[in-house]
Amino acid sequence: MGLLDRLLDKSIVFSFDRTGYRRHAKGFEPGDLDVDLAGRVCLVTGASSGLGVEVVRGLAGRGATVHMLCRNVEKGERVRDALVGEVRGPLVVDRVDLSDFASIRRFVDALDVAAIDVLVHNAGVLPAERQTTPDGLELTAATNLVGPFLLSHLLWPRLKRDARLVHVSSGGMYSEPLDVAKLLDPPAPFDGVRAYAQTKRAQVVLAELLDARSPLRVSSMHPGWADTPGVETSLPRFHTLTKPILRTPAQGADTIVWLAASPAAAEPGGRFYFDRAPRETHLSAKTRERPEERERFWVTLCELVGADPEEDFR
Repeated sequence: MGLLDRLLDKSIVFSFDRTGYRRHAKGFEPGDLDVDLAGRVCLVTGASSGLGVEVVRGLAGRGATVHMLCRNVEKGERVRDALVGEVRGPLVVDRVDLSDFASIRRFVDALDVAAIDVLVHNAGVLPAERQTTPDGLELTAATNLVGPFLLSHLLWPRLKRDARLVHVSSGGMYSEPLDVAKLLDPPAPFDGVRAYAQTKRAQVVLAELLDARSPLRVSSMHPGWADTPGVETSLPRFHTLTKPILRTPAQGADTIVWLAASPAAAEPGGRFYFDRAPRETHLSAKTRERPEERERFWVTLCELVGADPEEDFR
């Protein structure tokens, strides 16, 4: 990477925006995604809009059977119907609300799949006001972190030993350290953006912890600034100001598809990716967590979903 590219990346704006994607894409290997995924089974959460739709398109377009995990089944079915004539792989719409443990358990119990090749945790929320789930958790933490971890835990016996587990984080995680107390119980007054960023930091740490405890090919990534319905709804002012420079959903989803499908991404090692390259997880020493906070985070998550924190999944 040349000096100009390094300077532009440090600017954040000209890295996370569409010009950043175009610059980075010049370094992509053209054949990395020339793959046939026929016979592979992929699960994608948040599959009815934005990045999720593009991930479904990218995986099913290469022949994979893709289960579209959606809170709103009707919306998911509309997306499925629009994609059917475009993609090769079968599409299945499944109902699951990641903020609701009972919904997750019903989905897993009903899922008629013996072996899973890819699980993409893409669903996320950024509420303006604090909300509490049926399980007594704050909605952002439940949907973006605890619910997905429960889903991974329940599906563990069906995930192949070399299955790919991708967590879709956000560049916003750079602003927050891992703080378990604030993560699960955001202080008043509730700041939705900060609560969201804390869950996204936690996803990156979780990917590192899972990679160390399992044979799975675990990774996390961030998509840059993409023009999605979620951004438009949750961050309307940001969306209005940055719309001319936002990435397309397909550009934002490119690295997700690459991590899920490409032989070049076969050994992600729990790392954090942006535009198909591993990136540093901290831009400031202030966001670095202590080892005891990582351990507290792991134990707390396991307790919340009923997992054994001492179990080694290898």
